[in-house]
Amino acid sequence: MLKGRRSKRRRFPAYKLTDDLVVEILSRLPARSVCRFKCVSTTWRDLIAHPVHRKKLPQTLAGFFTQKESDTVPWTVPQFTNLSGRGPPLVSPSLDFLPIEKRIFTMDTCNGLLLCASSLGSQWDWSDLNYFVCNPTKKEWVALPNSKLGQRRGLCLGFDPAVSSHFYVFELYRDHDRFPPLLNGVQVYSSETGERVHKEHNDIIPCDSISPSVFMNGCMHYLADDHAIGVLDTQGKARRSIPVPDDNDYGFIQQSQGRLHYANYEENDGNYGSTQLVVYVLEDYENQVWRLKHRAEASYVFGRTDFAWVAIHPDCNTIFYTVGTVRTLMSYDMDRRQLQEICTLGEDTRDIYLPYVPLFSDSQALHI
Repeated sequence: MLKGRRSKRRRFPAYKLTDDLVVEILSRLPARSVCRFKCVSTTWRDLIAHPVHRKKLPQTLAGFFTQKESDTVPWTVPQFTNLSGRGPPLVSPSLDFLPIEKRIFTMDTCNGLLLCASSLGSQWDWSDLNYFVCNPTKKEWVALPNSKLGQRRGLCLGFDPAVSSHFYVFELYRDHDRFPPLLNGVQVYSSETGERVHKEHNDIIPCDSISPSVFMNGCMHYLADDHAIGVLDTQGKARRSIPVPDDNDYGFIQQSQGRLHYANYEENDGNYGSTQLVVYVLEDYENQVWRLKHRAEASYVFGRTDFAWVAIHPDCNTIFYTVGTVRTLMSYDMDRRQLQEICTLGEDTRDIYLPYVPLFSDSQALHI
């Protein structure tokens, strides 16, 4: 019996590793692998969940921020839905740690930070909005200085904790003195300098909406009007235009597993009346080479009802979306071709979904 125990320990040398060494090894792995290692033993599960160790370990998708009609106030209020669709929310959707007494709008998320706006009145007024960037997990925040641009076309957040503890807020705006209004400038706020860079030029690729956007390689990526992805650097300069692999409307971009992904649906030329879900990955960023990653019958994935894109999982091949008027949150595993109903968000939920990955590390750009 004793001999068997020694043999078992020789087969599993991980028993000899100290906790600090295990955490150091895990910190170099993808978030998806760290989640799997929780199943190794209760010791490893507790080790990974320890508050001190969570700061060092990569995190994965925890849930989604949404806006929902309220029964008590005449405006929408933030909601948070766990990825499982069950249990109390991981973070408080009320964001009660912010110095806000009135209306709150969640506008964008990026790598653990949340961009939101507040209004003192019940009506949406651009001149009356205050902006905050916060970490809902640690209840840290910072207020942004007021911008005098007036009506904006879109705001989005850029943050990469692997590169810097500082963030950027991109503001694209239009000239409303012309009809139709023209997208003619961008303003970028840097938390490092505390200042905005303002660019007025005509080489920005127009877009109907800048959400969702993707911050990667130090640049903001957004889906533009001319079937391309516009790329802006942190100085507000248009760096490039990446053509998408089709000329259909209603596409969707996200970053997953370190690469840019594009999802849409297209008609199947070989089968009249058949529509398919297609997902592409930007295999070669510099040379703008897309590869078809997945194809499936749209009727199987989405059914025959209205749907809205939610997210592509940042660490695995799973798509999230809602179907029907009651906004049923669904997931589709592309590897297994499996569907899962997560929960019902309700018909009073707005079609704006912000995926959230917890951030446990400290940020110099925020304060409590």
